[in-house]
Amino acid sequence: MTPVAYVALIRQEGPHDFIVTFPDVPEAITQGSDVAEARANAHDALSAALETYVELGRPFPARAEIESKSLRKDSILFDVAVEPKLAARARLAGEMKAQGISKVGLAKLMKRDEKAVRLILSGRGASLDMTLEALRAVGVRPALAA
Repeated sequence: MTPVAYVALIRQEGPHDFIVTFPDVPEAITQGSDVAEARANAHDALSAALETYVELGRPFPARAEIESKSLRKDSILFDVAVEPKLAARARLAGEMKAQGISKVGLAKLMKRDEKAVRLILSGRGASLDMTLEALRAVGVRPALAA
């Protein structure tokens, strides 16, 4: 299952240096000059890292539960949601790989041109509805999970 959120960790490294990391997504890292800015930057860092996972054909990492007692006292934990369209694209790519479905094959299942499938998989120019349509075409009933 594709996680809908990941745990982010903010640590203060200096007077105006707040670092955000994601224990489950080590490629996602950002910072801010205060906690508010660091939190605001966290979504973009996570999205950029997960976008790379999709481009490389890698599944999203599983979400682990982080115990706050094992962290530094000044650490802040919070959840950062995965963009629904990105999560849907990742699930679609995984299903296509698992079922051996090519872009041409998905286009036939959707009764659309292959160009539409390329747009969906690239994340450019395809709506969330179109991505969900593609998931249904490969037999996945899209749903959010907590």
